[in-house]
Amino acid sequence: MIKKSTVVVAGLTLLLSLNATGCGNAGNEGQAFDFMRGYKMEEPSQAINKSNIENKDQYLQFGYNRQTKNAAQDLEMPGYAVYDRPLLAESISEMAAVIPEVRDAGVLVTDQYVLIAYETATNDREAVADQVKKTAMSVVPSYYEVYVADDPIMMDEIERFGGQYSENRAEMNALLQTIDQMKTYPQGETDSPKPAETME
Repeated sequence: MIKKSTVVVAGLTLLLSLNATGCGNAGNEGQAFDFMRGYKMEEPSQAINKSNIENKDQYLQFGYNRQTKNAAQDLEMPGYAVYDRPLLAESISEMAAVIPEVRDAGVLVTDQYVLIAYETATNDREAVADQVKKTAMSVVPSYYEVYVADDPIMMDEIERFGGQYSENRAEMNALLQTIDQMKTYPQGETDSPKPAETME
């Protein structure tokens, strides 16, 4: 089995190497938006870009980078990159909302969980849950756990965690309780990936 560290390093290396292609285009809400600065984020440490720009060619290019051990060791934080979670939440909610059977979707992205609450009128709850879950799984790293709930009331439940931090133990305990509550709803046929702590 591929170890978590291998998957994370490979993914981050790919994302960081794409930075070599050059950036600096207009993005969301007319802000200057380059590949290593996330939407609505001040620190230039984000490695996810929403390419709603006129010229997408640079984001379709393959990325390549080569580093020697000495050069990498000289870096202050070699291989460090984080995901712009608010941007991921926005992207996933938009993709979920265009699923034919979904009327509304709210998404919370943490350091290891994606929680999606949505409204649907279909009777095939499992099929829609599966589509919604696969939507999130298509854009987040494989170690993320994804939970869904076809209940608009759950949107308020997950919205209250927006802007919180994983270091806040009380909030994390409340989040885990919310996840347990979401597990009572149809989760589709797709199994969530194992959390990072249990991968071997």
